[in-house]
Amino acid sequence: MVIIGILGFIFYKESDSGNLKAKSNISEIKKIDKELSEEESEEIKDNDYYPVENIYDILHRMSNTKIIAEDNQIWGKIEITPDSISSIKNLIERVDYEDKEYMLEVLTRWENNDFSKAVEEHNYFWKKLGGTIGKATGLKE
Repeated sequence: MVIIGILGFIFYKESDSGNLKAKSNISEIKKIDKELSEEESEEIKDNDYYPVENIYDILHRMSNTKIIAEDNQIWGKIEITPDSISSIKNLIERVDYEDKEYMLEVLTRWENNDFSKAVEEHNYFWKKLGGTIGKATGLKE
């Protein structure tokens, strides 16, 4: 009974912070990346192919691992890994998003372990998501 309670609490905390949705988005992107790589066509997809808000959410949570928030309110984190960067980057390259070039620049910096602009990058995605709490004010040491 105690184990069920603990698992329920963990599920509640994960779903409340949005981490489950973000992790689901990462899994979905990896699946889409695989499908796109198997396609014979290199055509650019319309921007409604995969919701840009999901991309913003993932990039926001990834940038959360590098920043300090003005009110210590950080809503979800996703580890920045070569695999996740590659999958997201491949998807963005194949979809005609309005701010595609900026997102690719950010991911290229992260690929090169350059997080010097993480505050600016975080706040960009945070604003795109309608952020009101958790604005980045500095980089973690």
